[in-house]
Amino acid sequence: MQFVRLPRGTRVPSGSQVPALPGFAYLIEDRWNDFGYVTQFYLVLIDHDGSPHDIGNVRIGGFGVPVDWDAAPSLPDRFERLDAAFFSLAREATYYERLQQLGPDVRVEVLTALNDLAYKPALLERARHEDVTLTSLLRDLPLEVVKAQFHRAAIGGDRIAEYVFDYKPASFFNSADSRLWTQPLRFAVVPNRLPPTNIHVIIGRNSAGKSHLLRGLTRAVADSAAVESEVGRIIERDPGPMVTFSGGVVAVSFSAFDAFVDIPEQSQVLPYRRIGVHQPHDGEEATPSTRDQLAQRFAASLDACLVGEAADRWLRAVKTLRYPGSGFLEDEAWVENFLAVTFEDRQRLATSMFSRLSSGHAIVLLIMTSLVELVHERTLVVLDEPEAHLHPPLLAAFITALSELLLDRNGVAIVATHSPVVLQEVPSDCVWVIHATGVVSDPRRPTMETFGENVGVLTHEVFSLEVTHSGYHRVIREAVDAGLSYEAILELFKDRLGLEARGIARALVAIRDSAGGV
Repeated sequence: MQFVRLPRGTRVPSGSQVPALPGFAYLIEDRWNDFGYVTQFYLVLIDHDGSPHDIGNVRIGGFGVPVDWDAAPSLPDRFERLDAAFFSLAREATYYERLQQLGPDVRVEVLTALNDLAYKPALLERARHEDVTLTSLLRDLPLEVVKAQFHRAAIGGDRIAEYVFDYKPASFFNSADSRLWTQPLRFAVVPNRLPPTNIHVIIGRNSAGKSHLLRGLTRAVADSAAVESEVGRIIERDPGPMVTFSGGVVAVSFSAFDAFVDIPEQSQVLPYRRIGVHQPHDGEEATPSTRDQLAQRFAASLDACLVGEAADRWLRAVKTLRYPGSGFLEDEAWVENFLAVTFEDRQRLATSMFSRLSSGHAIVLLIMTSLVELVHERTLVVLDEPEAHLHPPLLAAFITALSELLLDRNGVAIVATHSPVVLQEVPSDCVWVIHATGVVSDPRRPTMETFGENVGVLTHEVFSLEVTHSGYHRVIREAVDAGLSYEAILELFKDRLGLEARGIARALVAIRDSAGGV
């Protein structure tokens, strides 16, 4: 196969300028600047029938290259194989998937010729400490994602794969823990399943232990200094040697009053990122950010997003957030302007646009943009009660955008919530209902399907399970325990039940009839 280097803006095929020659591969210069390094190309292959195939963005680095190195002048105009001094790495796992679609022989030939790091683990180990690798090739990629997902796809395996893990809270290893859990919690992510399984929900009343569980789970995944008697244990159920959370952990905060888990960088088993309104400081308590600091972080994150396929993911997320009447980023022209200007002007445009948004829209845009930048396969995203800070339409749009992103990347989110708006986005086997009695927390699956269910029904039939045992709740429960149907209960009370009471009666009757008791 012949590789040909072409200048930026060249289209393949484009008439007589660049004919579609069978067996040729074109590396089109991108000129994207990664903190001084210019390493990115766009690969197009021409098959034996003369048809072009877009493969995707690839970065090319080299051993011992200087800071601010430009790859293009160092490469020959035409070659069959890169010199051993150079190596490459795709920006997206879909790059390897598209090569495999052209056949294993093509995949192997291209990855071998370009000294691909995902295809050659030994070469990755040699190149991983080079500054060009750390600064450019791995700029937005956790190393474990390259070793796991990228390598799996590079050798012809599935781009996305199922993963399952259990979480045993600390009380399984320390009976003196402040909260006792009756069973482990299982989380399974199954690609291509409908409804999607990438968002998992934990619900329960205040003081049921939801936030405590999230903090313990986060430290059990990412903190090497954590001990089981304090945070519990993650049990990986993958059949192979994969790392369940190779994409790292992202903790989301919507409020300056949210409690972040602080994990010093030297203690992080995997990348741990905190996004939201706090200004993170390594090893120290996070402090609230100013509006200008948030704008600067948004600009930097957006600059990392609007490259290649990440740009498509970001635009899809923005369109989802822009529901009718939202007033959210209604002017699309600025995105094209953003892409057309210099880095300094991009910073100015992004901060200016961010400063004009309402506080709610601004924080959602910052968080969504950061998630597009940071989420990869097997990234764990944790959110604690987002409904406390977002009104229902914006919350629903955010959860939908998050679900679409996680589905595309094969990441997973665990959300502690009281909101039926969140609950209706996930199937019941992705929901844990925490029943709390004193210091005991008992996680159970809902007894009804939750995905796509009416918010009112969910409010009554799931969130009303933990009703008090006094007043009208007790009277209605006694009627249900007596075996009366819903209609008989209405007749018993002479149709003098309010809407809330009817909802509770309907919920308790349904649970009794489906599960054999309440």
